[in-house]
Amino acid sequence: MLRSLKWRFFLYAAIVIFAVLLLIPSLTSELPSWYGKVIPTEKIHLGLDLQGGMHLVLEVEAEKAVESYMERFKNNLREDLRERGIPVGQLDREKDRIVLESSGDRGKLDRLLAERYGMMRVRELPSSQAGGGWRLELVLDSKQEEQIRKNAVDQALETIRNRVDQFGVSEPEITLQGTDRILIQLPGIKDPQRAINLIGQTALLEFKLLDEEGDLDEALKGNVPPGDIILYQRSVDPKTGAVKKIPYLLKERTMMTGEVLKDARVQIDTQFNEPYVALEFDDIGAKLFEQITGANVKKRLAIILDNNVYSAPVIQERIAGGRAQITGRFTMEEAKDLAIVLRAGALPAPVKIIEQRSVGPSLGQDSIEKGLWSTAVSALLVVLFMIFYYRLAGAVADIALVLNVILTLAALALFRA
Repeated sequence: MLRSLKWRFFLYAAIVIFAVLLLIPSLTSELPSWYGKVIPTEKIHLGLDLQGGMHLVLEVEAEKAVESYMERFKNNLREDLRERGIPVGQLDREKDRIVLESSGDRGKLDRLLAERYGMMRVRELPSSQAGGGWRLELVLDSKQEEQIRKNAVDQALETIRNRVDQFGVSEPEITLQGTDRILIQLPGIKDPQRAINLIGQTALLEFKLLDEEGDLDEALKGNVPPGDIILYQRSVDPKTGAVKKIPYLLKERTMMTGEVLKDARVQIDTQFNEPYVALEFDDIGAKLFEQITGANVKKRLAIILDNNVYSAPVIQERIAGGRAQITGRFTMEEAKDLAIVLRAGALPAPVKIIEQRSVGPSLGQDSIEKGLWSTAVSALLVVLFMIFYYRLAGAVADIALVLNVILTLAALALFRA
């Protein structure tokens, strides 16, 4: 009997000592070098209110995802009409609807719409052409539109979660709030503005050809050729810090997007000792990039991120291997953040900040200190009352209570709860 009690005592003592050792990393960061090799050094996770950080509520602009879908639909329809020899008088997008006008073969169009665009509702409009013809309004089916909105929110949630994970924030909370809002809590964040830029950047990567035959000066005056757009490259003078915008006249058609991107890593340019982002495409992207570069040798291909031109190099030869790079006088931090958002993927729709709060570390430390003081005072009162009222039984209960608290806190530290 005594031997059994002795073994139990030593077992309990060993468990308590181990629990105390587990708690030490949560109390101090000054540990001997051997400590982490023998004892787990996980700490008790402190929430946003205790260690400080950032609280964000974002709203996904799902209607932009619908508009983007309709824009792609319009471009695809234009290509299909051209391939089938159907002349187009008008093909415009007005938010969530497409207006199509032509004097071509109506039967060909009806077959095309039935084969490839069955999700659209077609409505006849009065024709504006004097010689006849037809004019149609194509509207997205309501169920399809709702699905696009839902997919945009779900994809935005997953993309933001991937970005935050790669950013290195420990124990973030990222959850859906309502139908189109995302709640984000980032404990311990040191640079809130950098986190906001990282989370909120759409990161739509596109490759477009320059229209080198068009007149840029005329386009800047408002006479943009059909099928072209004007985008700008932001250039910062490293000496003065002055920002200069360089205009480019580009073909509106996107040759390739970041959907075929496999990886994005920061590299250092050995010639100028500046960081750049090296891109690697998947198998489909590599073949597509090789086809694009092979068919457009001696032409300029612009690399665009969120409608900002980063570079527009001349294609000297067909580029095989599925690799490219984005340069732009980045700082190392900017290059790393750009690589993160590219790896995580583009947001399907823009997001806007609905609510933003920052909790400073000093406020969190103040909460910890007040919590410790209140816990110590209340615990002391409980211990004294138990001993005064129950004598020896109260003292035993106090010891059991203290051991229970130690074991609970140790378990929280071990599992990083």
